[in-house]
Amino acid sequence: MAEERLNWQQACKVLGCSKSHLYNLINSGDLPAERKGRIKGVTVKRSDCERYLKEWRERTGAEDQ
Repeated sequence: MAEERLNWQQACKVLGCSKSHLYNLINSGDLPAERKGRIKGVTVKRSDCERYLKEWRERTGAEDQ
């Protein structure tokens, strides 16, 4: 079964961040993404978003909301 892929809007909602911050995470290599051409943007795996959030919370000591 294919893993759920999110467009940039969905990924921003899961991560609770802005579009520019999402692209910063992708461009820095902190969040893997698949580019879908210049116009279509990017998709990211839901599991990668969840992994990033978990690691961020561990690094920062942030509580789950």
